[in-house]
Amino acid sequence: MSMAIWDKKKRIRRFFCLILSLLFLLSACKGIAISGKTENIPGYPEAQAMIVVGSERNRIQNVMGKEVWDLPVEGQVEKTYGEYFLAKTKEFLQDIRTLNLMAEEKGIIANGTEMESIRAAANAFYQSLSEEDKAFFGNCSLKDVVDMYVAYFVAEKTAKSLLANVDTELSAAEAKVISVEQIVVQDEALAKELEEKVKLAGANFSYYARQYSEDPELQKQLAFGESEDEYAKVAFSLEDNEISSVFSKDGKYYILKCLSSYDEEATKERKERLETAIRSLHFQESYEAYQKEHIVRFREPFWKEIDLHSHEGSTADYFFSYYQEKVAEVK
Repeated sequence: MSMAIWDKKKRIRRFFCLILSLLFLLSACKGIAISGKTENIPGYPEAQAMIVVGSERNRIQNVMGKEVWDLPVEGQVEKTYGEYFLAKTKEFLQDIRTLNLMAEEKGIIANGTEMESIRAAANAFYQSLSEEDKAFFGNCSLKDVVDMYVAYFVAEKTAKSLLANVDTELSAAEAKVISVEQIVVQDEALAKELEEKVKLAGANFSYYARQYSEDPELQKQLAFGESEDEYAKVAFSLEDNEISSVFSKDGKYYILKCLSSYDEEATKERKERLETAIRSLHFQESYEAYQKEHIVRFREPFWKEIDLHSHEGSTADYFFSYYQEKVAEVK
């Protein structure tokens, strides 16, 4: 295999990872055991499904070229990227349909103001389509575009409703991040000698760390709760600029200096990450519980007949970008 082809395959893999992470935001809810009864619920009409399939095909193809669909994919049931793309798009729309079912049960709809934005976005998108675009998008109508924007909007609104009462607030202590400087040596006598030197008034801890530490990583950030070993216990007991006594861990001897007993910026970022993880877990648990009892599987024959090489003159790739620009901002 030539380097050019290998490099292109790597770029395609990275591109697909990006596309899937942005578009298939519900794909974390996969891999559950099939224990419920498959719902006899029709999927989206061909024209509506093809609006999503077509726009996303164009978005990828406009960057990677049409040959991307025939390249082999590894580690998946599907053999080519084209088959993989269609399978993931179908899963994505099944998730949207499942959330639409939840919305019906909960009485969640798009209100008047939201519908105005949806119609405006749909009209702008539809008017921008060429005849070739419309043909590839299943000869879609303006109503088809409106219906798909509504489906996606209501699915997002339903997902957010699942999180409305989730308590994700963490205390500063729970998310706390500190920064330390360290000296690491294998000789206990040397460690004790260095402890005396670094604790002298005016001593430069960094100088001794650079000269003697056997670990090239002189500074470390530690997050509260990630470890409960001796290193973490000593580090979190220190105040700003305080220097620890020598302690041992795994056959090595350590001296720590606390650079910051509360790294405000790092703590804020970690707090946001942890709270996002809590929300994601809650959504996943709630969604999977419902999905087990309402298994949606699209069986419409057109899914097996989609040709990603057809209608090469279709290039419209902004179905979701129009949504973000004209609809998401009103939520």
